[in-house]
Amino acid sequence: MRGRWIVWVLLLLAAGLLAGQTSGQRRLVVAADDIRSQSPADHLPRWTGGRLAGCDQCQSGAPILWTVDGQGNRDDTSLQVPQADRVGVRDVASGRDGALAAVGWAISADSRLASFVAWISPDRARQVLTEVGAYAPYAVTVAPDGTIWTIGATLDSGMRRQVDPNVLRHYSPSGQLLATTAISGTRRSDGGVANVAQSSTLMASDDRIGWFTLACEYVEFSFSAVELGRYTCPNGMSNAFKAGGVALSSANDLLIGGREVGPLSPLELNRATKTWSPVAVSGGPGNSLGLLGFDGLTLVTHHQAQTYTMRRLTWAQGAAPASDPLR
Repeated sequence: MRGRWIVWVLLLLAAGLLAGQTSGQRRLVVAADDIRSQSPADHLPRWTGGRLAGCDQCQSGAPILWTVDGQGNRDDTSLQVPQADRVGVRDVASGRDGALAAVGWAISADSRLASFVAWISPDRARQVLTEVGAYAPYAVTVAPDGTIWTIGATLDSGMRRQVDPNVLRHYSPSGQLLATTAISGTRRSDGGVANVAQSSTLMASDDRIGWFTLACEYVEFSFSAVELGRYTCPNGMSNAFKAGGVALSSANDLLIGGREVGPLSPLELNRATKTWSPVAVSGGPGNSLGLLGFDGLTLVTHHQAQTYTMRRLTWAQGAAPASDPLR
């Protein structure tokens, strides 16, 4: 019996799940291998599904959706919207299988406006575009099962006036609407604007959807579209642009960058107390231009703009050694 107990303790130690463990008792360690790629041009990218995803020529006749993998290899795909004179991509996300999802709008030559959700197969051979009617999706993510989640606003029949400013929707890759939830009571953005889906970030872990709003509020949902909790940013952060990026790990670690630009100083959410705690960073230079996302349990940050260098950071237990340059 004693041997079995020891085995369980070792397993819990390896997982960082012993009772009383806090963010102050673990740290992020910079990995030696950076990821370098061609600098993205038009769109602030995010790390989702094991790769960086974004777009070039995001408002054009045929936007370019691209990904960069962990070795720095870039893959480009032209988004084709039939009968569209101009297409605008608002957000792009990758699934764990390599499929892409994108949301945006399209205008025809005779000025008809439509919003869409797009799915592109992992081999890039198929594109499925779904017109979503009087709904304007602003952010997208892909769940572990390959389904698509979006956040946006529902509009009147003339596509001019907002009816519900913040609506979560769930789609299959084929475009079938699986669930829709209007989110009420969200924190308003600077100036009292109710629509906080614009410029927001949608993320997926192994068991939930996370939404980081324009007003710097974080809201979580189950895969049944049931709200699990909501949390405000630390004092002094009134909008998402001041947070320095946001990242949700597969195991639900939720970090914000802590500042827009400068030494990496992430803050971790404690859901039980609804507070944010600083996370120590060790192992080398920690300058950051923002958090890009988690690759499973590995944090990926934007480290250098000129060559678009990305940096990986992994979790380690205990305080940094006394000799650490960032201690």
